[in-house]
Amino acid sequence: MDSQGMIALSAAATGIAAAGVLSAMRGKGTARLYLVIVFALFAGVIAIPLVVAFARALYVFYMPAVLPMLLALPPAIYHYAAARTANGAGAPIRWRDAALPAAGLLVTLGYWLLPAETKTAMFVDGVAPPGLAVAAMALATFALIFFWSIVSLIYLLATIRRLRAFRARLKDLYSNTDRRELRWIDWFMGFLVTLWGAAAVSLVSDNFGPGLVLPGEIVLALAAALLLFLIAFASIAPAAGEPQAGAPIDEHATAPAEKYARSALSENLAQKLAKRIETAMREDALYLDPNLSLQKLSRHVGAAPNMASQTLNEHIGASFFDYVARWRIEAAKPRLLSGKESVLAVALEVGFNSRSTFYKAFKKETGMTPKAFREAHAAGGAEANAETGRR
Repeated sequence: MDSQGMIALSAAATGIAAAGVLSAMRGKGTARLYLVIVFALFAGVIAIPLVVAFARALYVFYMPAVLPMLLALPPAIYHYAAARTANGAGAPIRWRDAALPAAGLLVTLGYWLLPAETKTAMFVDGVAPPGLAVAAMALATFALIFFWSIVSLIYLLATIRRLRAFRARLKDLYSNTDRRELRWIDWFMGFLVTLWGAAAVSLVSDNFGPGLVLPGEIVLALAAALLLFLIAFASIAPAAGEPQAGAPIDEHATAPAEKYARSALSENLAQKLAKRIETAMREDALYLDPNLSLQKLSRHVGAAPNMASQTLNEHIGASFFDYVARWRIEAAKPRLLSGKESVLAVALEVGFNSRSTFYKAFKKETGMTPKAFREAHAAGGAEANAETGRR
């Protein structure tokens, strides 16, 4: 019998998941649908103690149904991330996304067709009755859980690849990307891996004595925290101007040479555009605009965005983000050396919208942090003054 703490935590986590379903249903686009599915699947898995406590007669039917729910979670989470990184378009659902959940449904049906006393012995008493059907169901369940662990890792890696491609695409479109990068999904996946690991340890520990290593209450508490985290961040609307559905993110993006293979941009036109872009930065100081985007730059120089992007990538040799950051860093150097302003103030003045983004870009460009740059030149200036005094 589950403890009162398990029942209370299960009720709390299930309630949070239900609130997540209602919250997600108010959204728009394909991402909303996948988020509803994710919350619903979590609710189904973590409601087991509630079913044991308040609907025990249904437990022998409910427990087998948890298997396809568990198997459907990894593809649902991946497709949610895919929809967010494509601003609602998502990735196409393929047969392999449904293969394991469908197999889980078949196994569930097999359990349901077993005699009532056999189901009771297996799921209530924890005893495996003799018989070929029972052995086949147990073997199929073990195999599906084994493949689920492998497939979960595959989906995790696919999500990471998609996020990397998404963030690379952002750098072709925006001069400041930190508010659009969906970094919270990285934390969510790390949290999810921790939860799955804790659940596995708890399951194993139950075989050596209740709560010997990790009590089930801790697993449910982690699940509740994970769901609260998902509600808090998934409800944040996509930043204005994220890549649109018409230009989906591809984690297997082609190289620039292949990407622009059919472009009408000639070498002569590329040189002219490169000069216009440099003039826009040098004379008009467009880089000072923290909301500068490829679209804005394209309008300013009178070129289509794809041609401006091709000029930056192939002729100038930098992404839009890196090119603008280079101008901002050059503008920041004399301000840093003056020593009159803080690093954050300098970062904001030259167009960056956060201290962390400025630090990363500055170190990538110069090999040192802004603070180290300021201290190195201050020390160099002091040595030069001392040498002059000795003369």
